[in-house]
Amino acid sequence: MPMGQRLEECLRQINDKHEKYRGLIDKLIEHNIKTLNKSCGSERYCDSPIEIAQGLNIGSRTINTQAIERPQKGPAKLHIIMEYENGTTWKAIVPLQFLLKGWGDANSGYQCYVHTIAHNMLRVGTFDQLQARQGTDKDDYYYVGITGRNWLHRLSEHLGEIRRGSRRRFYQAWRDSLGIKDVLFVSALMDINMTYEDAMNWEERNVDKVAYGPNGLNMIPGGFKGAKFLHEHRVTDRVGITLEERERAIDKYVRQNPRKGIPNPFISELWEDDDFYLRVIKARPKTLSPLQVRQIRALAEKGWSVSGITKEINALNETQVKNVLAGKTYQRIH
Repeated sequence: MPMGQRLEECLRQINDKHEKYRGLIDKLIEHNIKTLNKSCGSERYCDSPIEIAQGLNIGSRTINTQAIERPQKGPAKLHIIMEYENGTTWKAIVPLQFLLKGWGDANSGYQCYVHTIAHNMLRVGTFDQLQARQGTDKDDYYYVGITGRNWLHRLSEHLGEIRRGSRRRFYQAWRDSLGIKDVLFVSALMDINMTYEDAMNWEERNVDKVAYGPNGLNMIPGGFKGAKFLHEHRVTDRVGITLEERERAIDKYVRQNPRKGIPNPFISELWEDDDFYLRVIKARPKTLSPLQVRQIRALAEKGWSVSGITKEINALNETQVKNVLAGKTYQRIH
């Protein structure tokens, strides 16, 4: 509620008091009303000279709301940036018109969205630089999706699968990126009020464009192409399936193809990060912790036998201890 109140106040200030943009919000609302008979959200966009950015620091519970002039023409968007205490930053992008009066039922029809996991964000200093980078950087990874419900409800389901350990590329990539510094999670609502056919075609185009190559996190092609893919691989008994049936089919495809994981460039980049390496080591039940590795080396220097070290540190077996002492494993732990 505080963020909604701050947004309302920001829009009122722009509309009623801003010397340059006075009346702008009223014009967007009027445009919403005039285009009410259009079929989908993107057909109702109106160019705007500004965008709104809201920053929320979860730890300090501070909110910063400001209007930013757009570097180029396009629809007004609301950027909500949430900074969490564990260092994670999540950004949601929503076309502002969807939230204004006169739009109608924003939850009618199908919604289209893109999730981005952006690594190495230290190089990006300003809002404009962030906007210019998105969609072009080799360190950005994309997941494209559609839903017949509210996209944030669908996101909550994605996050549930992430917590439950799903092995889909998108879920693995998000889960493995948590807690790593300089990573930004971006969730962008791209279009709403779509028909099923239009949404499927949109997804097919955009998965092909950004989410099915080296930086793609979709498991199968998008839209109707993806439905054909599942049928051709004998995961489904027909092409015409619902989105719910497709989700179950993708899970089945993942179980049948356990090696269809995260693209190699993503894995390579993550494993170069020492924090990620240590976090994965701690999370795996059959691996040694950094403390155990250091104890092995220290006890060996004191003349302990391999069997004695194995029992002392509660290692899985003597081979684990031998491999550490031979330098075959855990070389990055000092």
